[in-house]
Amino acid sequence: MPSPGAGLPRWALVVDFIFLLLIVMSVIVAMSGGFRVRILGVRLGLTSPVRLLFWAGALTALRHLLAPGTPIFRDLPNRVTAAWRLPAVRTAVASLIGTRVAVLFVGYLAVSMLGFQQGAPPWRIVENEFGNLQARWDTGWYLGIAVEGYAQGDPQPDEQHNIVFFPALPMLMRGAGRLLGGTSTAYLAGGTVVVLFSFLGGLVYLYRFAREVLNDEEQAKRVVWLLAAYPFALFYSAVYTESIYLLGAVGAFYHYRRRELWKAGAWGLLVGLTRPNGCFLSIPLGLLAVTPWLPAWLYGGSGDGEPRDWRSTVPSLIAAAMPGIGVLLYTAYVWQLTGEPLAWAAGHAAWGRSYQGLSIVVTDRFEYLARAGLYSYSSNFPYDLLQALGVVFVLVAVWPVTRRFGLAYAVFILINILPPIAAGQLLSAGRFSSVLFPAFVWLGAVVTTRHWPGWVASFMAVQALNAVLFYTWRPMF
Repeated sequence: MPSPGAGLPRWALVVDFIFLLLIVMSVIVAMSGGFRVRILGVRLGLTSPVRLLFWAGALTALRHLLAPGTPIFRDLPNRVTAAWRLPAVRTAVASLIGTRVAVLFVGYLAVSMLGFQQGAPPWRIVENEFGNLQARWDTGWYLGIAVEGYAQGDPQPDEQHNIVFFPALPMLMRGAGRLLGGTSTAYLAGGTVVVLFSFLGGLVYLYRFAREVLNDEEQAKRVVWLLAAYPFALFYSAVYTESIYLLGAVGAFYHYRRRELWKAGAWGLLVGLTRPNGCFLSIPLGLLAVTPWLPAWLYGGSGDGEPRDWRSTVPSLIAAAMPGIGVLLYTAYVWQLTGEPLAWAAGHAAWGRSYQGLSIVVTDRFEYLARAGLYSYSSNFPYDLLQALGVVFVLVAVWPVTRRFGLAYAVFILINILPPIAAGQLLSAGRFSSVLFPAFVWLGAVVTTRHWPGWVASFMAVQALNAVLFYTWRPMF
């Protein structure tokens, strides 16, 4: 049965959506008190729900005058019910609740029972430990950008500067935080809402992607749970960029495969504005664009593949370039801000990231293991061992991912794990591995129905350990 809003012109559907958005914003403003802000010398304020309700009423009246018909919001309950019946949504919601609540609960108990390594946290926004739970590590940088913006001036080589943190997360935090009242706790709560909803969207896309490439509902379900339970999926609970990156990357690949190029490009642009390595997404997407010119075994296909037509390839290449364009946009902003366009890249040296090559990562650990043995390595360098296990997992997946799904997905893994290791050894390597979703699609395909609950339980046990380390300010990076 067609939706009541199905026959409406597109602009009327957009107006209906804006109406719903204004209603939601009026409720939030009524609860939080709204905010006042000055942009380019212009003072803007959103402190009264009455004004929002007035505009909502005026818009819907105009829409009904120009395009009479059943509004989309009248059909909203049916749409929500239909969405809930979708396996992708049900699986994503179940895995999000089943893992995120547990991780945050373990983190809170760890703070209460074990305390902090140095006796007190380096910084906090409130005295209440539950309210302060998300105030951890790099979240402080994102919070500072959301509240005060980027710092002016060209940073010194050894000076930590907030321009190394890309704008997608802090800008979303700023919008959500101001709607929630504009206090420090509101920004932190807004950031938590942003990352959790982004993770939910990423899991929905992951299910759809896995179902499409594996052609199996049960395997797609396993993929979602394995990624959500992965030991370093801890960062999908924290106010970090992993959730947004996962959403954008999987969304870009999903729509790109379906030739929905403008959607793929939009998600790719978000990825480019999310993390410094976001531009690398353009490489595997570009490989997908030139797939017709590649041997079938390189893209997991057979036969002649798609027809070779540059007229369809050029738009694909433009969509593939969007992650790189996102990084260029931020680079232009940094140039205007500091006078040095690549200051965001140079700034990573202050965090101990400078190119050392891959060989030193392997040889140092191999020599130590050969000399002292695995027990000595695991007992003296347990944090390093945790990071190494994450790297080994995704590297082991590279070849089977290549054979089963194609070169582009293997390249996506390699370009997101090898350059960070070459520049910072195993610093945050486990965190970087958590978003490399093709590895989890492969794992979900090969783990049997009988064994996958054991994998999920084992993954969650280590994720709980990582939560204890992270929330009690122990250096698990």
